[in-house]
Amino acid sequence: MRFSIEHIEAFVTVVDTGSFSAAARSLGKVQSQISTAIANLEDDLGITLFDRSGKYPQITQKGEELLFKSRKLLRQSEKLIKHADRLALGEQTLLRLALDEYMPLHITTQVLNSFQERFPTIDLEVLWGAVGNVQKNVSSGQADVGIDVPVDNIASSGLSFKKLSLMEFCAVAAPNHPLADMKALTKETLQSYRQAMGMSQHGSRLPDSFKKSDQVWLFEDSRLIHRLVLAGTVWAGLPRNMVAEDLLSGKLVELPIKLAENELKGIFYYVWNVAHELTPAEQWLCENFGKKLRDAIS
Repeated sequence: MRFSIEHIEAFVTVVDTGSFSAAARSLGKVQSQISTAIANLEDDLGITLFDRSGKYPQITQKGEELLFKSRKLLRQSEKLIKHADRLALGEQTLLRLALDEYMPLHITTQVLNSFQERFPTIDLEVLWGAVGNVQKNVSSGQADVGIDVPVDNIASSGLSFKKLSLMEFCAVAAPNHPLADMKALTKETLQSYRQAMGMSQHGSRLPDSFKKSDQVWLFEDSRLIHRLVLAGTVWAGLPRNMVAEDLLSGKLVELPIKLAENELKGIFYYVWNVAHELTPAEQWLCENFGKKLRDAIS
């Protein structure tokens, strides 16, 4: 088949305007060009699109069946042209964002909802990363920018970074967990009860100083840890924003465990490759995620 987009456009325009002459006027062509385009399209498709026996052309049943797909093809063609124009002008058309799995989902939803209104022509890819994954995604080029809660010194990552907000951890357990009724918890007591901690598929995990038990389960998803804590299966250190409602409702209790200073607070950082200059959309994400995160803890 050798039909062109112009042939499809002529077909749809004849249907919309009601005649070959009206379609020619609409497209800025002469009638013979429209007639030829339709005839060539019919030859290429092997079907008759219009009944020409009357004063005005009438679309055939087979033509009707192709009309919807023809309109869709024209829309896709317009999108392709606009996308190519943005690429030619150097505009960003795709943004790849890596997010630490500690990122609050309600904040992510709010920011991305505003993002699609502010940057409607930019496609978005979001990667969800456990311990250490965000930095790997950005360093490898799988993501353009990321929001990370690093377990090591961010300065050693080799990435450019900007501090967004603090994130506080707290130790929690279900009310029916044996630890929940204890007024004081010794190192020996904690070692006897199963603790859940985070890790990634690449083997990165929280620092050993975070480990308080001899019985540890490791998970890539803190939301699963949260569920297991609620079920009374384990106790864990989780972001306070994740468990705040559970603590208020009594579904969880905060354990009297004094975490070390470097464990008590994490920090959300916006990260990107040193050689990469932030685009307006990436800078917008940095500012808006930072504001939402700071507002959440104020």
